[in-house]
Amino acid sequence: MHQPINSLDIPENKLQELKSSGYYYCKDVDTDIPTWDLLIKVPQTKTALELYHEELKIGLLRTFIDSFDNALGGGIPLKKITEFCGQSGAGKTQLCFQLCVTVQLPLWCGGLEGNAVYISTNQGFASHRIREIAQCVIKHYRLLKAKQTTIKCEELTIEEIMKNISHIYVTDHLELIAAVTHLKEFIRDHPSIRLVVVDSISAPLKLLNGQERTTVVFSFFKELQKLAEEFSFAIVITNDITTRLGSGSTAYQTPALGGSYYHRINLRVELEKKSSNIFKATIAKNVLKPATEFEFSLLS
Repeated sequence: MHQPINSLDIPENKLQELKSSGYYYCKDVDTDIPTWDLLIKVPQTKTALELYHEELKIGLLRTFIDSFDNALGGGIPLKKITEFCGQSGAGKTQLCFQLCVTVQLPLWCGGLEGNAVYISTNQGFASHRIREIAQCVIKHYRLLKAKQTTIKCEELTIEEIMKNISHIYVTDHLELIAAVTHLKEFIRDHPSIRLVVVDSISAPLKLLNGQERTTVVFSFFKELQKLAEEFSFAIVITNDITTRLGSGSTAYQTPALGGSYYHRINLRVELEKKSSNIFKATIAKNVLKPATEFEFSLLS
């Protein structure tokens, strides 16, 4: 008779982990050699040149704002986490709406022919505004199409564009984690997803203490980025600005969620509104290009 693992002096949580992996008897651990071989397998080594060529093949999500795309090195990278942060009205959500539309443009004019998922946490999703942006993008697309003579160009419609943007509304951190779990199945059924937006990341985490917030953020992004790696889509999040006290009780403004969160994102764009449709962007973190700032206008 085989010895059950319950008879061993192992903490209950570890026993549950073993059972969930299919280990019920001591012999299972002793004889499951292929599994152990996989665990000790050395990770594959790649050269910098190989990685560079892989990045070129992945592509970029263009904003179709020339100054923006140039500052980012061509556009927003896929498989990475890009953050737009700023005060309310700084253009964060409007940029996300614009990306949800431009991601659907054909490859020949710089789009990705993909769909978008929009996770809203602050009730900021405005379908009427997306419709306005879609109208503007279609107008620009038709001008480009009129100049195109070598490729058969498909027609774009407002209804088709809006149908290709899926919306998920969450109210707290538990629903945020649940949304990623839902995405695992949703994206497998919709492999054309090229953009996942979270607007905003800070809203559902405000009531958590520092350690809880860090745990949720890292768990959320770990699962989301694994999906992004597998299915090649861009992750774009928005973040709020908060006021903190520095040395000498001097108040200063900084993006919410703190320093540990900063190391989890790949690219940070700080946004500021200058006038009715003029915005200032500062690339505060980008591994591909040096820090820079510029002004831009949104589609209207």
